[in-house]
Order: sequence, then structure tokens, then C-alpha cells
Amino acid sequence: MLRAAETDAVHTMLFDGGWPDAPHRVLRNSTIVAWEAAGRPEPGDRPGEGEVVATTSDGQAVVRYDISDPVATMTGDLEALAHYAGQSASLVHAVKPAGAIVREIAQEAQAILQRLADPSRTAST
Repeated sequence: MLRAAETDAVHTMLFDGGWPDAPHRVLRNSTIVAWEAAGRPEPGDRPGEGEVVATTSDGQAVVRYDISDPVATMTGDLEALAHYAGQSASLVHAVKPAGAIVREIAQEAQAILQRLADPSRTAST
């Protein structure tokens, strides 16, 4: 996610195992690249279709093109799974605790409100 560019978010219906005909955005990964290289074949003819790429902590198999997104307790080729993210993923530059993000937003909002209340203040104060 931290390295994602706006163009890395792909609008597709590719990850359809368990959720057919549902458009979604995911980050480009090896599954998408292989599917595109194969000429974007329909379900049933896609490269690696049915191949187990990951396993959940309770031992359930996750196959390529499944709707499952990777979680920390999975093992396997997590990169090949659906990484749901929109174009705004390119705006993520750091991993921070939620509390820190909320404090930053509140501080920025307070500074903006103070500037609006006192037009003589400059953006640098």
C-alpha cells in the first residue's frame, strides 16, 4: 500500500470467487498480471484458477481469484490475493496508529478554523 501509485488500483470483476459479478478495485498484483498476459480470459479459463495460494489460520484453503483479502494470520502467497484499495491508496505514505491520525486531523482543523476566524493570521502561524 505504501508504494502504491494511483494507477496501481485496478477496477475489475476478476476476484469473483464467492462474489460473482461484483465490480471492485484492487491493487495490481501477480494474479492480475498473469490474467492480463493470458489475454484476460473468462472464468474457467484463467491462469492458475482453483490453485490454492494461501491458507487461513484454521486451515481453510484460499484459491486464486477468491474474494478473500490477506490477513496477518494467513500463510502462503498473500501477494496473489485481492488487495482491496482505491486510487486514494497513492495518498498513503506512512503507517500510523489511528489515534495519531485523529490528533493530526483535529490539529489541522483547529488551525484552519483559527485562520478563518482571524483573516489577519497567515498560513505560517
